[in-house]
Amino acid sequence: MSVQILRHRQSNNPDLSLAASSDRDQTAQTVADVVARARQAQRAFARADQATIDTAVAAAAWAIMEPARNRQLAECAVADTGLGNVEDKIRKNYRKTLGLLRDLHGRKTVGVISQDAATGITEIARPVGVVAAITPSTNPAATPANKILNALKCGNSVIVAPSPKGQGTCELLLSFIHAEFARAGLPADLVQMLPSPVSKAATAELMRQADLIVATGSQANVRMAYTSGTPAFGVGAGNVASIIDTSAALDDAATKIVRSKTFDNATSCSSENSLVVLDAVYKPMLRALAAVGGVLLTSTEKARLQALMWQDGKLAGQATGQSARRIAELAGLERVRDQQPTMLLVEESGVGSDFPFSGEKLSPVLTLYRAPTSRRRLIAWLASMTTWAPVIPSACTQATRARHSSSVWSCRWRA
Repeated sequence: MSVQILRHRQSNNPDLSLAASSDRDQTAQTVADVVARARQAQRAFARADQATIDTAVAAAAWAIMEPARNRQLAECAVADTGLGNVEDKIRKNYRKTLGLLRDLHGRKTVGVISQDAATGITEIARPVGVVAAITPSTNPAATPANKILNALKCGNSVIVAPSPKGQGTCELLLSFIHAEFARAGLPADLVQMLPSPVSKAATAELMRQADLIVATGSQANVRMAYTSGTPAFGVGAGNVASIIDTSAALDDAATKIVRSKTFDNATSCSSENSLVVLDAVYKPMLRALAAVGGVLLTSTEKARLQALMWQDGKLAGQATGQSARRIAELAGLERVRDQQPTMLLVEESGVGSDFPFSGEKLSPVLTLYRAPTSRRRLIAWLASMTTWAPVIPSACTQATRARHSSSVWSCRWRA
């Protein structure tokens, strides 16, 4: 009742209404100024030849890949966000950017890009204009850099809306890019970010004013992008489930899983969140995971960990991007902490909101499911699981091979 009364009073207070309207207008104008500069730079860039486009891409890539600057960005990211670790972020910044450069190398994105004599169809590339890049705190350098490279490759300008925690890292990245652009004779306004401090209101306004949105991060940001009225590509929560069958080379599988699960403290959406192990190899797989530092929690320890990681049904920030030992310490799990764990293992029996460990965790906490070995029972078990949490087939990838068949299969499901 008090909330309703307060809202009623606020809505009828002309001073408050005018102040809110003024704030909205100021935010819209601030964003409009940034977008105007981006449009002016992009109009000239749209007439560039392929060599100039590729120079811009190479310049932006070198801004993050150059070793000294890469380290600065990684150190800034960890200091500002408190997520992950420096050495892994250095590898992530380099490898993600190099991989994208490899994919873009030699690709024609200017003018006529294909002709089909049989159908008479000619494809002509045209930039979309100003791209709004929404980026998360988990990867405050690598993700903006990748979005920037993709936008530039197609002749667009780009404006980054970083998370508040990733703002400082993004500012540093853009300063490096602008230095490389100056050397190449390219306009700095091709790559900009929202002015500090970045707010949700400014991000929403950027989405409305841009020509295309590429959003990575929270489900709220992705939903906001899809409902903005602007064409959008969104990447929300990841939730990889790996399946271990009876053909698996267990020690090899465990080694690969721990490398993935501990890399940058599991801040990548491709990191395993769950492990579905067939009953016939369940206990041997537990031993293999223990050999690489995985510690299985008791039911009491699991409850204490759950209380730390989820509050009001939402993933809390305390454990996100932290090491397994630090998470055990925060949860008061002295037995686990003293074993210097690489991963925390929890057993689960279902998926969905009543089973929070079935969802994305963004931390070195791995959920274990024990599945029946017989083909008929396994199919029924998977059907019951995917009734709650549909598997996304397009995200499935074979992670490794052993002997004659697959050792680990990974796929994402939504919890």
